[in-house]
Amino acid sequence: MSYIKIQNHNSVTIKNINNNSSADFTLLTQSIINPKNKQVFALEVTTSFNHNSKKNINTEEFFKTISDDFVKELILIQIEELNMCEYKLNSERIIASINCPFSLLFDSVFVKEVVSLSKVRFAFEICNFKSNTITDSAKRSIRILKSQGHELWLDNFMSEEIPIDALHILRWDRVKIDRTFIYKHMNNHSIVSALYHFVSKNSFKNLIFEGIESDYQHDQIAKLDCLCQGFLYCKPFSLENIQDQQFEAHLAYQYG
Repeated sequence: MSYIKIQNHNSVTIKNINNNSSADFTLLTQSIINPKNKQVFALEVTTSFNHNSKKNINTEEFFKTISDDFVKELILIQIEELNMCEYKLNSERIIASINCPFSLLFDSVFVKEVVSLSKVRFAFEICNFKSNTITDSAKRSIRILKSQGHELWLDNFMSEEIPIDALHILRWDRVKIDRTFIYKHMNNHSIVSALYHFVSKNSFKNLIFEGIESDYQHDQIAKLDCLCQGFLYCKPFSLENIQDQQFEAHLAYQYG
């Protein structure tokens, strides 16, 4: 790979050895809640660019160079950090979700490596889904994931970047409804309910509604058999804090 990683105390630096550009990231996570029992079901792992290191980074140039190799390194770093939280995540039966471009499913060797390294149950949140065909290597990747109890989620459904027919192309475990849907249609329960029933026919476990930020939104979505994610429940926090004694406080259900 053309990238190397440098572990720091609270962050990680990924450097492109071809052009010497680099970026410094903090690994964050945000809870996904079951609104009916007020329990944390999953934690989505994300990255936050550290703006205070701008003086050492040509930001525009760096992000133009991001490739699948870069994303692979980032995913492996996320898996390493999650493994350090193995006891907490597994004892609480919390699944970790990791953003994964659709293109990486074509690399079954890499997917097998991630599965072999992971000590926690995880889901690949597939973004940038633009294909209407699935290769044998992608099918192999999905079999590898699911054979070990991991999941495949479709991210950002109902956004402009995800085609409607994406629901029918793969056997998704869960589908995340883009936050823009909530903003546009929260006051029309019939539309929300229709989407719920439509998507439920094509995914095999819970839907996940993103962007829940108010009690009203929570009350409407809680009527459905689904999961929720949003600032109402928990703002993103550093992944390393899962290991400290305030883990429960970070995951505390804020509603009510």
